[in-house]
Amino acid sequence: MDRRLSIERFPERTLPRLMVSAARRVPGKAFIRYLEPEHPAAPPRVLTFGDFAAGAGRAVAFLRSAGVGPGARVLILAENSPEWQMLALGAQALRAEPATLFASLAAEPVQGITRRVRPRVAFVGSAAQWAKLAPIAAELAAAGLVTIVSAEPLAPASVPAGVQTTTVAEVFSGAGLDLDALEALARAAGEEDPFLLLFTSGTTGRPKGVRLPQRAIVHAIEGGHVAVGRTPEDVGLHFLPFAHVAGHDQFALALAETHGLIMLSRREDMERGLALGPTYLFSVPLVYERIRGAVEAKLAGLPGPLRALASASLAAAARVRLDGSRSTRDRVLTRLADRLVGKAVRARLGGNVRGLFSGGAPAAPALFRFFEALGMPFVELYGMSETAGLISSNLFSGGRRAGSAGIVTPDHDLRFTPDGELLLKGPLLLTGYLEREDEEGAYTEDGFFRTGDIGRMDAEGLLRIEGRKKDLMVLSTGKKVAPEPIELAIASASPFQAAMLLGEGRPFVSAAVFVAAEEIARIAAAGKDAAQELLPRARAALGAFSDYEKPKRLLVIPGSPQDHPALITPTLKLKRDALVAFLGSTLTDLYTAPQGSA
Repeated sequence: MDRRLSIERFPERTLPRLMVSAARRVPGKAFIRYLEPEHPAAPPRVLTFGDFAAGAGRAVAFLRSAGVGPGARVLILAENSPEWQMLALGAQALRAEPATLFASLAAEPVQGITRRVRPRVAFVGSAAQWAKLAPIAAELAAAGLVTIVSAEPLAPASVPAGVQTTTVAEVFSGAGLDLDALEALARAAGEEDPFLLLFTSGTTGRPKGVRLPQRAIVHAIEGGHVAVGRTPEDVGLHFLPFAHVAGHDQFALALAETHGLIMLSRREDMERGLALGPTYLFSVPLVYERIRGAVEAKLAGLPGPLRALASASLAAAARVRLDGSRSTRDRVLTRLADRLVGKAVRARLGGNVRGLFSGGAPAAPALFRFFEALGMPFVELYGMSETAGLISSNLFSGGRRAGSAGIVTPDHDLRFTPDGELLLKGPLLLTGYLEREDEEGAYTEDGFFRTGDIGRMDAEGLLRIEGRKKDLMVLSTGKKVAPEPIELAIASASPFQAAMLLGEGRPFVSAAVFVAAEEIARIAAAGKDAAQELLPRARAALGAFSDYEKPKRLLVIPGSPQDHPALITPTLKLKRDALVAFLGSTLTDLYTAPQGSA
């Protein structure tokens, strides 16, 4: 069955034009409510669509004065803020290329990427961010850096001679283009002009610089527009970083649809943002896993009979809402689940949430079933940096399936190689990579992009992604194992917080699992070995898998992946090579020695 997403085309074909259109149609409507991290007790700063366009006009005037024009690059190393996007849209209107880095990156990768970008203007979110670049400042100046914008003043000694500095406050309090002048400039920018230069998360090897044109982001939000079912009345909680393409997808969709955003620059302000009553969330699965984990931990603390009733009611609600059960008992228990659990979850999310949207990584089927059982639509989208964040999506309006990547956008032609790799061609694709060497092998001879993902279309016409081709493990027995679905299944079971499968070239599969230190201590206090005690639980979570795909041994790592920053990317994905290096000889011993803990 060949199914495709419904598309409604936007009349404007670039983000600068969409921005001007929004400012013309609803100039006084609230667009962004920004939670200032420096003032945690203060109310949000509110910007209308007209305010935002005026800010972009000031950014244009500033960038022009710094000599920014077609072909120039503007580096942005800063946490999310309205000014981040004003500067980026200003650069796009000038047909320049904004280049974004994760603010959480350490100095060494920041310096390496910035050398490759060769910016004319750099925007840093703080003096601490500039400190990452200061050691190579003279080198950057020699390569073309002329101006630094910072959210706070910089030490003069850290800035090379000839490089100008200014503050965010000075840029956005100065004179700017009026809307007519901004519109004229925006009209000159075309679909093939730059939208963004961003960098892949680098789970293996050097991050690739992905150059996206305006056509890609506009096609992406057109594909998402009908699928996610948002309206101008919606207000989204926005906290995905702008170094992640998904953060731009949400922002651009809100700009095009003229719905509102509650914007955070740090996850510590999540509770503040939820208190403002968003109608939807868009996040990576990890955030939803934490919400689910907190609920399950609370349920685990209930008295035995009540705990059993809550668990039975959740299971019944999943059968009714997902499996089609019409049992009277299940329906009664579903109402109980809504009262015992659903009401509390909705309150935790601010009371107004009507939909949960997930992207950036696959979500475990158990996570999908948890929220859907409570009557909360859990809509998974699938894409990658090279496709401006969209390849397919499930539908807010219904027909969602656990483990499904959803319906493919009609803006992609697709096919699969004999070994299952998904190939794509169409207007959502990148212009190219920053370095030509990264394009070697990226395309087939007839121009299809190699996604690196193994997938298939199911009988309902839904795309199923079964893992990364490069992660496919081959055991010494000749058996092939796709680790990602297995890792998701283990991570969705208590008490595991994450898992990574091991066993390339080995006779059987093992797994490194992350478990809270308190749980490991509890097991130790009972005189038991954590790896031996938890192995049956890990295998029990894999009932749908073949025996050779189930781990025979575990390595137990205390804490969550976030407690080990060297092991994760800025997008919170585990780095396989880094984990293997971290385990060192312990991994070798795993296949020759009795069970133990890492």
